[in-house]
Amino acid sequence: MFELTDAMYNAVLTLDDDYRQFFCLQKCQEQGALYLLKEPGAEGMPLMFNDEPQEGDDETTSHTFLPIWCHPKFVTYYQEHADHQDELKDYELLELKLELFRDKWGPSLAHNQIALAIMPLDGDKSFTLCRATIFEADNAAEVAAAEAKRSDQLTEQDKEELKK
Repeated sequence: MFELTDAMYNAVLTLDDDYRQFFCLQKCQEQGALYLLKEPGAEGMPLMFNDEPQEGDDETTSHTFLPIWCHPKFVTYYQEHADHQDELKDYELLELKLELFRDKWGPSLAHNQIALAIMPLDGDKSFTLCRATIFEADNAAEVAAAEAKRSDQLTEQDKEELKK
Protein backbone atom coordinates (compact mmCIF):
# COMPACT_ATOMS: atom_id res chain seq x y z
CA MET A 1 0.00 0.00 0.00
CA PHE A 2 1.32 3.44 -0.86
CA GLU A 3 1.97 6.08 1.78
CA LEU A 4 -1.01 8.42 1.95
CA THR A 5 -0.17 11.67 3.71
CA ASP A 6 -2.90 13.79 5.25
CA ALA A 7 -2.23 16.48 2.63
CA MET A 8 -2.60 13.99 -0.23
CA TYR A 9 -5.72 12.47 1.33
CA ASN A 10 -7.40 15.86 1.74
CA ALA A 11 -6.39 16.93 -1.79
CA VAL A 12 -7.87 13.77 -3.32
CA LEU A 13 -11.14 14.36 -1.49
CA THR A 14 -11.47 17.67 -3.36
CA LEU A 15 -10.77 16.22 -6.84
CA ASP A 16 -13.56 15.83 -9.34
CA ASP A 17 -14.59 12.34 -10.46
CA ASP A 18 -12.28 12.28 -13.51
CA TYR A 19 -9.12 13.25 -11.65
CA ARG A 20 -9.98 10.84 -8.82
CA GLN A 21 -10.35 8.10 -11.44
CA PHE A 22 -6.90 8.73 -12.90
CA PHE A 23 -5.34 8.96 -9.43
CA CYS A 24 -6.98 5.71 -8.33
CA LEU A 25 -6.06 3.74 -11.45
CA GLN A 26 -2.47 4.95 -11.30
CA LYS A 27 -2.06 4.13 -7.61
CA CYS A 28 -3.67 0.69 -8.00
CA GLN A 29 -1.18 -0.16 -10.75
CA GLU A 30 1.81 1.26 -8.86
CA GLN A 31 1.06 -0.78 -5.75
CA GLY A 32 -0.28 -3.85 -7.54
CA ALA A 33 -3.49 -3.94 -5.50
CA LEU A 34 -6.97 -2.48 -5.20
CA TYR A 35 -9.52 -2.40 -2.42
CA LEU A 36 -13.21 -3.13 -2.26
CA LEU A 37 -15.93 -3.82 0.26
CA LYS A 38 -17.53 -7.19 0.78
CA GLU A 39 -20.24 -8.62 2.97
CA PRO A 40 -19.00 -10.10 6.26
CA GLY A 41 -17.64 -13.64 6.26
CA ALA A 42 -15.36 -15.70 4.07
CA GLU A 43 -17.95 -16.08 1.32
CA GLY A 44 -19.27 -12.50 1.48
CA MET A 45 -20.30 -10.97 -1.83
CA PRO A 46 -18.62 -7.74 -2.93
CA LEU A 47 -20.55 -4.50 -2.72
CA MET A 48 -22.12 -3.59 -6.07
CA PHE A 49 -24.42 -0.83 -7.35
CA ASN A 50 -27.23 -1.12 -9.86
CA ASP A 51 -28.94 1.50 -11.98
CA GLU A 52 -31.80 1.51 -14.42
CA PRO A 53 -31.32 1.33 -18.20
CA GLN A 54 -31.55 4.68 -19.96
CA GLU A 55 -32.92 5.51 -23.39
CA GLY A 56 -30.28 4.71 -25.99
CA ASP A 57 -28.59 1.96 -23.96
CA ASP A 58 -27.85 -1.21 -25.87
CA GLU A 59 -27.35 -4.75 -24.57
CA THR A 60 -23.65 -4.05 -23.88
CA THR A 61 -24.33 -1.14 -21.51
CA SER A 62 -23.44 -2.00 -17.93
CA HIS A 63 -26.00 -1.41 -15.22
CA THR A 64 -24.14 -3.11 -12.40
CA PHE A 65 -20.96 -1.62 -10.96
CA LEU A 66 -18.23 -2.85 -8.62
CA PRO A 67 -16.77 0.05 -6.62
CA ILE A 68 -12.99 -0.01 -6.15
CA TRP A 69 -10.56 2.22 -4.25
CA CYS A 70 -6.78 2.61 -4.18
CA HIS A 71 -6.34 2.93 -0.41
CA PRO A 72 -8.22 1.68 2.68
CA LYS A 73 -8.58 5.23 4.02
CA PHE A 74 -10.81 6.14 1.04
CA VAL A 75 -12.89 3.01 1.63
CA THR A 76 -13.45 4.10 5.22
CA TYR A 77 -14.39 7.60 4.04
CA TYR A 78 -16.95 6.06 1.69
CA GLN A 79 -18.42 3.86 4.42
CA GLU A 80 -18.86 6.94 6.60
CA HIS A 81 -20.41 9.12 3.87
CA ALA A 82 -22.42 6.73 1.69
CA ASP A 83 -26.15 7.24 1.27
CA HIS A 84 -26.68 3.82 2.83
CA GLN A 85 -23.94 3.87 5.48
CA ASP A 86 -26.01 1.87 7.99
CA GLU A 87 -26.01 -1.06 5.55
CA LEU A 88 -22.24 -0.78 5.05
CA LYS A 89 -21.12 -0.68 8.67
CA ASP A 90 -20.52 -4.45 8.78
CA TYR A 91 -18.94 -4.69 5.33
CA GLU A 92 -15.30 -5.73 5.35
CA LEU A 93 -12.33 -4.33 3.49
CA LEU A 94 -10.86 -6.71 0.93
CA GLU A 95 -7.46 -6.15 -0.67
CA LEU A 96 -7.13 -7.79 -4.08
CA LYS A 97 -3.79 -8.20 -5.77
CA LEU A 98 -3.98 -6.59 -9.19
CA GLU A 99 -2.68 -9.72 -10.90
CA LEU A 100 -5.58 -11.75 -9.50
CA PHE A 101 -8.05 -9.01 -10.42
CA ARG A 102 -6.66 -8.72 -13.96
CA ASP A 103 -6.57 -12.48 -14.58
CA LYS A 104 -9.75 -13.66 -12.85
CA TRP A 105 -12.06 -10.89 -11.71
CA GLY A 106 -11.79 -8.54 -14.69
CA PRO A 107 -12.74 -11.08 -17.38
CA SER A 108 -15.56 -12.47 -15.24
CA LEU A 109 -16.95 -9.01 -14.52
CA ALA A 110 -16.70 -8.06 -18.20
CA HIS A 111 -18.47 -11.27 -19.23
CA ASN A 112 -21.30 -10.39 -16.85
CA GLN A 113 -21.34 -6.76 -18.07
CA ILE A 114 -20.28 -5.36 -14.71
CA ALA A 115 -18.25 -2.16 -14.89
CA LEU A 116 -15.98 -0.59 -12.28
CA ALA A 117 -17.13 2.39 -10.21
CA ILE A 118 -13.86 4.18 -9.58
CA MET A 119 -13.41 5.54 -6.07
CA PRO A 120 -16.89 6.69 -5.08
CA LEU A 121 -16.74 8.98 -2.08
CA ASP A 122 -19.92 11.02 -1.68
CA GLY A 123 -22.75 8.58 -1.90
CA ASP A 124 -23.41 6.33 -4.85
CA LYS A 125 -23.57 9.02 -7.52
CA SER A 126 -20.13 10.62 -7.52
CA PHE A 127 -17.75 8.40 -9.50
CA THR A 128 -16.65 7.53 -13.01
CA LEU A 129 -17.04 4.19 -14.72
CA CYS A 130 -14.42 2.00 -16.36
CA ARG A 131 -14.62 -1.29 -18.11
CA ALA A 132 -13.67 -4.17 -15.84
CA THR A 133 -10.67 -5.10 -18.00
CA ILE A 134 -8.99 -1.66 -17.73
CA PHE A 135 -6.06 -3.13 -15.78
CA GLU A 136 -5.01 -5.25 -18.76
CA ALA A 137 -3.39 -2.06 -20.04
CA ASP A 138 0.16 -1.14 -19.01
CA ASN A 139 -1.08 2.30 -17.99
CA ALA A 140 -4.75 2.10 -17.04
CA ALA A 141 -4.97 5.82 -16.21
CA GLU A 142 -3.79 6.83 -19.70
CA VAL A 143 -6.17 4.36 -21.34
CA ALA A 144 -9.08 5.65 -19.25
CA ALA A 145 -8.22 9.25 -20.20
CA ALA A 146 -8.11 8.34 -23.91
CA GLU A 147 -11.42 6.48 -23.65
CA ALA A 148 -13.03 9.43 -21.86
CA LYS A 149 -11.79 11.80 -24.55
CA ARG A 150 -13.20 9.57 -27.31
CA SER A 151 -16.50 9.37 -25.45
CA ASP A 152 -16.62 13.17 -25.11
CA GLN A 153 -15.89 13.54 -28.82
CA LEU A 154 -18.67 11.12 -29.68
CA THR A 155 -21.00 13.13 -27.50
CA GLU A 156 -20.04 16.31 -29.36
CA GLN A 157 -20.57 14.54 -32.69
CA ASP A 158 -23.97 13.34 -31.50
CA LYS A 159 -24.88 16.93 -30.58
CA GLU A 160 -23.87 18.10 -34.05
CA GLU A 161 -25.95 15.36 -35.65
CA LEU A 162 -28.96 16.40 -33.60
CA LYS A 163 -28.61 19.98 -34.86
CA LYS A 164 -28.99 18.85 -38.49
